[in-house]
Amino acid sequence: MATGFRGLAALRHAPAFHPAGVALRGELRPVADDLPWPSGPCAVVARLSKGAGTPGRLPDALGLAVRIPGAGRGGGPWDITLTTAGGGHVGRLLPRPAAAWTRGAYSSLVPYRRADRLVWLGAWAEASSPRIPASLEAVRAALPLRFVLRTGREDGRWCDSAVLTLTEPAPDAPPIDPMLNRPEELGFAPEWLARLRERAYAGSRSGRP
Repeated sequence: MATGFRGLAALRHAPAFHPAGVALRGELRPVADDLPWPSGPCAVVARLSKGAGTPGRLPDALGLAVRIPGAGRGGGPWDITLTTAGGGHVGRLLPRPAAAWTRGAYSSLVPYRRADRLVWLGAWAEASSPRIPASLEAVRAALPLRFVLRTGREDGRWCDSAVLTLTEPAPDAPPIDPMLNRPEELGFAPEWLARLRERAYAGSRSGRP
């Protein structure tokens, strides 16, 4: 697993998946306490990306990644990664190509484990958002963007949890890595899949220039 992702990252001179993206600055505003969000609004860096790196407006598994400073272990960052998927009980587990950044759901695909509960994380563009086609150039031209982050329960319900507003480019944004950077009280489930993801991210990390 690690070797394959290292080779793909080296070939692309970029992350193995989601190689092309746009880094942006913005603000996260928590509206619930069901995840260990900061105590109030905070400045964040985010990245919108195309999973396979398809050109132009071609559909792709679109990604929304967010770095929240100070919310991770030991005062480090908390990195969140979401991918376009279904919004239902089963659909949230499966990546789905999308033709627009502001239509449909983004999902963590796998749940976080917090104490004895499983919690999915998802995002939807604000209902009033215009349709922005799956092009990196279109994203740059469409700022500001606003997304509602929601937590998903085991019974399939989604509840509003935070609001993410993206306002300007962030050309010096650092790489986002959800396996290295997360709160102490959150783990990924199931454990066997978390171990595979750790190896995939480690391979991609070591293969990047």
